[in-house]
Amino acid sequence: MKRKRKIGRLAPYLYLLPTFIVLIVVIVIPIIYVIVQSFYTTFANETVFVGLRNYRLAFEDELLMIALKNNLKLFLCVPVLTVLSLAIASLLYNKMRGWRFYRSVIFIPYILAIPVVGIVFSYLLQYNGVINTMLRAAGIDGLAMDWLGDPNLAFPSVAIVIMWKQIGFGVVLFLARMMSIDRALYESADVDGATWFQKFVHITIPQTKSIIEFYVIITLIEMLSWVFNFIYVMTAGGPGNQTLVLEYLIYKKAFGGGDFNIAMAISVVLLVIASILIAIHQIVMRKED
Repeated sequence: MKRKRKIGRLAPYLYLLPTFIVLIVVIVIPIIYVIVQSFYTTFANETVFVGLRNYRLAFEDELLMIALKNNLKLFLCVPVLTVLSLAIASLLYNKMRGWRFYRSVIFIPYILAIPVVGIVFSYLLQYNGVINTMLRAAGIDGLAMDWLGDPNLAFPSVAIVIMWKQIGFGVVLFLARMMSIDRALYESADVDGATWFQKFVHITIPQTKSIIEFYVIITLIEMLSWVFNFIYVMTAGGPGNQTLVLEYLIYKKAFGGGDFNIAMAISVVLLVIASILIAIHQIVMRKED
């Protein structure tokens, strides 16, 4: 009997063990390997411990500062995405005619593969692409620009594509939360003569506060470590490194003729920044609980 009880207590852990082993092999061990190798370099096929040399060389490289600055610029997209997602979700929550159709249309870009989105927009945004062809046909040649080839336009163009793809997730997330808000709050506000904006500010935002915090942190992490495919497909970091981000810099250092160990050092820097954001997310969620 005691043996059966003991096995019964161990059963949940035995069920979790395969997943735990996979996580250790696929995630934990590679992370430890990258951290350790970031302190080494290779000379004449021999691995040599060099301490912080790789980190020093990484931070002395202006490309790291450019990539970090571009990732920080992408962070500016998060407030825009949050406000737009909330506003659209609020409109859909009022169940305007065809709201289910609009919800599906808005969410479709989010489930599309990033390479597909990148390739399609690359053709759309080329100097002789679809958008410029339509602008010229409409007689407004002055608006036809080299969206991905102009150093001043390339990064904003990529950022807009990223936001276009991401906004569906926020809309559906906020809409799901709004569906659980007590309708009596809005009905009371209607009786008091509140406008849509007043209800949005004083009811919708306070009631979705925890979801907003969750969405902001998750989106910040995505803007830091999820945009490689967009850059790789659309601009390859150009023109003139104007769209270079940390993920793509790691790829260039590791496989583009750079130093593999320096790429690992930059990977650790990216891991530290992402870990800080995750820690903030956990603190916020614990506070809400």
